[in-house]
Amino acid sequence: MRKSAVCLIIFFLFTCYSYAQENYGLTFNSFNVPQEKRTGIEIGNDNPICFSKDMDLAFEFYFIPNRSIYFGYVFRMINTSGQNIDLLYNEKDKVFNTISGGVFTNINFSLEPEALFKKWTKVRYHLMQDSLACYINDVLYKTVRISFKDKCFKILFGTNRSPEFSTTDEPPMVMRNISIKEDNELKYLWTLKNNPAGNIIYDSIGNQEATVYNPVWTEDLHKNWQLLQTIDVKGDASVAYDADADNLYVVGNDSVFRLGISDVTTNVSSTLSNSYRLFQGNQSIYNTSEKKLYNFYIDIKAMSGYSPTDFTWNNKIDSVANTEYGHTNRVFVKEENALYIFGGYGQMKYKNQVQRYDFNTKKWEDITVSGDYFIPRYLAAAGRAGNHIYIIGGYGSTSGDQVLNPGHLYDLVDFNLQTRSFKKLYTLKEPDTSFVFAGSMVVDSVNNCYYALCFDKSKYDTKLQLMKGSLLSPQYKFLATSIPYAFHDVVSDADLFYSATTKQLIAVTQLVDLGKQTTVKIYNIAFPPLLPGMEAPAEQHFATKIIVLAIIFVLAVLLVYWFFVKNKKIKAVFVNREDNAHSENLLLSSEVITNSRVFIKDKKMFEAPEFVSERENSIHIYLLGNFEIIDSEGNDISKQFSPLLKELFLVILLNTLRSSKGITSEKLNDIFWENKTGKNAKNNLSVNIVRLKSILSKISDIHIIKNGERWECEYDSKKVSIDLADLLQLRSMYPNEHGREYLSKMLYFVSRGAFLKQAEYIWLDDIKADLSNKIIDELLEENKNLNPEKDAEYIIEVANCIFNFDSLNEDALHFKCKTLDKLGRHSIAKSTYERFAKEYRKSYGEDFPVSFTDILK
Repeated sequence: MRKSAVCLIIFFLFTCYSYAQENYGLTFNSFNVPQEKRTGIEIGNDNPICFSKDMDLAFEFYFIPNRSIYFGYVFRMINTSGQNIDLLYNEKDKVFNTISGGVFTNINFSLEPEALFKKWTKVRYHLMQDSLACYINDVLYKTVRISFKDKCFKILFGTNRSPEFSTTDEPPMVMRNISIKEDNELKYLWTLKNNPAGNIIYDSIGNQEATVYNPVWTEDLHKNWQLLQTIDVKGDASVAYDADADNLYVVGNDSVFRLGISDVTTNVSSTLSNSYRLFQGNQSIYNTSEKKLYNFYIDIKAMSGYSPTDFTWNNKIDSVANTEYGHTNRVFVKEENALYIFGGYGQMKYKNQVQRYDFNTKKWEDITVSGDYFIPRYLAAAGRAGNHIYIIGGYGSTSGDQVLNPGHLYDLVDFNLQTRSFKKLYTLKEPDTSFVFAGSMVVDSVNNCYYALCFDKSKYDTKLQLMKGSLLSPQYKFLATSIPYAFHDVVSDADLFYSATTKQLIAVTQLVDLGKQTTVKIYNIAFPPLLPGMEAPAEQHFATKIIVLAIIFVLAVLLVYWFFVKNKKIKAVFVNREDNAHSENLLLSSEVITNSRVFIKDKKMFEAPEFVSERENSIHIYLLGNFEIIDSEGNDISKQFSPLLKELFLVILLNTLRSSKGITSEKLNDIFWENKTGKNAKNNLSVNIVRLKSILSKISDIHIIKNGERWECEYDSKKVSIDLADLLQLRSMYPNEHGREYLSKMLYFVSRGAFLKQAEYIWLDDIKADLSNKIIDELLEENKNLNPEKDAEYIIEVANCIFNFDSLNEDALHFKCKTLDKLGRHSIAKSTYERFAKEYRKSYGEDFPVSFTDILK
């Protein structure tokens, strides 16, 4: 309960301030542009900044992902005596090197990709009279001895024009909050927020000038659409987007063009397209399930796949008349390996058909739908989230006839893929200027909103405007600058896509000169987009911060108080426990759940074995289910592990548990740094072992040690509970127990879930398989000792646990369905079987050969 209260308070604070942490900074043009257009900052270039006492230089940065080159200088400090301190990123070794006077200082550090590309990292250098210290995220990394002849510096970030130290080599990065302190007192602060005045920026403390060359302000990237590429393609082209690989495809008469969105420095590449003429009405789709590009015609129900190896399409189309399906909405559903097509217009008719193409059976079908009436339309936007396809707006008429009262539509409808039914959610308020939509919308189901491009179709020289709307209510607003769009009905098209890798929206416009060529323009904007006049929340005055925090705190306390009062009234709750989609309703008492016991419906317990519960204030390491380390005070230490440190800890721990001999440095280097030379691999291992030991030092009784040539995990078994180690010795501790009595202890461990269920490492595969087989065999053996009449709930729980380790275990399916059926839970038994059969078909590509009736025999 206390943890819940703390989480609520943290949630409020995070919600109010997280946005302010993201959307400002200076983006550095790097190798993606010519040398003279690269970005740099010069501080004290004309008048060096001087210090009489200790000095601190700090800044926050991250690298822009998916660029081809990352080598270069982050900053250079040069004093009036010509001494320099440089921070250089060595792309080959993925190491930041600190250099002074052309010599490595031994301050060399690495950042995990998760931190380097996705999080702000704060770096601080502390200059003393005869030493230099480096801090990473305010944690001391290393101190080295360096003597400075004077303390008057010019400081240069990125490219610089200093005569003796000039460089244009810089990594693609984003930077903010450059600060300088003297004797721990803040003297200068350049936040690097948007500066419309030009190339001169001033710090907010002492009004000190700094010069910025070729600035790219991060806020602008969230407000302004940038034109990435213009491509002229032969014929009536069409466009497809591969969201998994971040590739945009343009299909032309004689070529297929590909633009890699994830790396904006990539030029458009093309492959031939032999003897494949395109006709009006052709559309393209990228099948992410098959990783294949398709071109299709709805009018003649023709689908053709492209082979990039021999440049051919497997289905040649001779000719197609004018299409009756202009500006449809197309949505690919990967789980079904199927394409859904909604609406369209042609030959004076608006359509409300829902068509489906199954790539497995290669068959088209018209879907019979239910629910609310879907008004015939075209020029709508569609996007998918889970089992829901949302469609908004368009132009059409209730009858579908163009001559019978056509008009603009502003309704948001939800098409449910499972029930194949439409549900109207709401209608937007009629706007002052009518608009329709580009073909696709981007749905953000987490925040219950969508993004779509809309435009006035009454003009040829119109503009696409980005809209953000709510999925819950008819509220919307326009964001970002507009995109020029030449609209001429069926010879024009526009689409919107989201790149999850680069966190940007991609807009594409097409204008076709029928039978000749198509002009395709591709734009991008950083996500989330902002209004042109909107600024990221600025640094607030201290008093204002106190007031805001006080209000937040009061609201949080009131919410927590309400939470406590409400929970006191709850005597029991029903919890739907889902294990690998096999769920049962289990009745849990809110007054009796502890760390050491779990109750099932008949109040029988999965209680910790005696040798586990006897440990007082123990540290818990969970390897079954999700990986967790809980200290003696209940704090989750595992959250402090980076992905690399987590894997490093697991490989040492598991090798210690398996053989009691640990693992050699050579083997660790093979696993983690196989491409490194001996010295570099050794350095990487040493650095990360130190980091791992630093985390473990916060909890007692568990250590990483080197015993001879092997690394081992040393712990006090009387004070440390490792669920896997305890499970493996369970049989030796209780050799004569069987059935319910023994399963009660075994299920205490395995009911948490599969062994390291979210961890996927090559070296772990064999360990997982061996352990899973051992646990399943033991569960099946002990299940034979249960009485189906008296131990039904245990039998069901055993099946659930087996499914955790093997979702297609037929033995577990048999006795779970039979037990549920005997308990009178017929519908649950049937749904359990159907989920199993669906998973079986998905895995093996064929129907499960045993019927439900045979399962119950």
